[in-house]
Amino acid sequence: MENSFDMFSDMRAQTRIRSRLKIKFQEILSGGKMGDEEETVAKDISTNGMQLELDKTYALDTKFKLSFRLPKFEKPIEIICRVVRIEQLKNKRYGIGMVFDEIKSDNKEAIMQRIELMDILKLLQITAQKKASDLHLTYGRPPILRIQGRLVSLEMEKFGTWELKNMIYSILTDEQIDRFEKFKELDFAFSPNPDLRFRANIHFQRGNVEATFRVIMPDLKTTHELGLPSVVEELALRKKGIVVIAGPTGSGKTTTLAAMVDIINRQKEAVIICLEDPIEYIHKNINSIIKQREIGSDTLSFSVALKRSLRQDPDVILVGELLDAETVRTVITAAETGHLVLTSLHAPDTVQAIDRLISIFPPQQRHQACVQLSNSLQGIVTQLLVPKADRETRVVATEVMIITDAMRNHIREGQTIQIPSTIQTGARYKMHTMAESFKRLYYGKLITKQTAVDYCPELDQILT
Repeated sequence: MENSFDMFSDMRAQTRIRSRLKIKFQEILSGGKMGDEEETVAKDISTNGMQLELDKTYALDTKFKLSFRLPKFEKPIEIICRVVRIEQLKNKRYGIGMVFDEIKSDNKEAIMQRIELMDILKLLQITAQKKASDLHLTYGRPPILRIQGRLVSLEMEKFGTWELKNMIYSILTDEQIDRFEKFKELDFAFSPNPDLRFRANIHFQRGNVEATFRVIMPDLKTTHELGLPSVVEELALRKKGIVVIAGPTGSGKTTTLAAMVDIINRQKEAVIICLEDPIEYIHKNINSIIKQREIGSDTLSFSVALKRSLRQDPDVILVGELLDAETVRTVITAAETGHLVLTSLHAPDTVQAIDRLISIFPPQQRHQACVQLSNSLQGIVTQLLVPKADRETRVVATEVMIITDAMRNHIREGQTIQIPSTIQTGARYKMHTMAESFKRLYYGKLITKQTAVDYCPELDQILT
């Protein structure tokens, strides 16, 4: 028996990957007779063994015949193995660790090749090591990284349908798989180890399971370290109202919101309720109580969670994204009743952010929405991440709108076309336009003229 555990320890020392391989298995009974053939999935696999998930337990050293298929390998792989470890799982299930006793050399080679292709944890580590922002797993292509805005393919084999699905499913729970196959979409956060964290989106593309992983930086940065204007900290410390962080996808909105929560956490005693989809940055209570609730696992939706949060004695509410009229309406109600609401919105500038907030409502409700929004809005910070002059990293460009009497009047009357000129003349309130931000970045030699002009064409004849 001691020898079995020694072999299992050696087996676990090999490269092991999570797996969702479908396995057919038969218990080898006394006299060489075979039990009934059953089917399950392998939870992980190495070149020396695997762990099966079963609904019953077996004695140590019980022998089994396993059969499974691998892509690009014509015949089923058959292996004789034996039980060396038993682990109690949830829902009266058992993890049965098995070591391979009899395996053909060509079968072992096939497993080694497939393991190299299916090791998603290795790919995520490479993504972090190369300082990429995203990892794309796409059918018919090798893994692709986004590094400083550019798409870079790794020198690996192209994914087939089977490899891609098995790799992605290997990190999902059964509940997540069921949810994904029901709704065809899945968002969640994933931490392969304490130093790495990713936001993941799983989706279908022409019938293929594909995924995008966004790297979440392990340490919260301050607004100064992020290159944000000082007014962002001031907005975070407001007592009530709505603060919107706007920008396109991948512009760092979530990172900015996390930095604002951290400011409150360090400087105030407050109850902060964060409604996120998924939870990205993990906050630790310092001077505040922070409750992070994930949509889908901790609560059903932003609108439902937001309504319930008003009964949880909050001082600050973070809403990951404004998606529908009901959520926006409840956010306005929360602000009107004395809460600070921090939220994000997909919009390239202040005017489009406000127009989008208003257009969420039915036409007959938009005037009332304008009035309420003008009274509750505190400010909008729009941000973009653009390449620095060295092309090695990126820097943030911002536009800041702070609510003043003039700005309230523009929003109340639906005259958003007047907002840019009011921002231009609002420097004493720490407002600035996106063009002014690009001018500062250019004259500070942080970006090239071409980059500034690409984002703000009106600067072409101004910059020298």
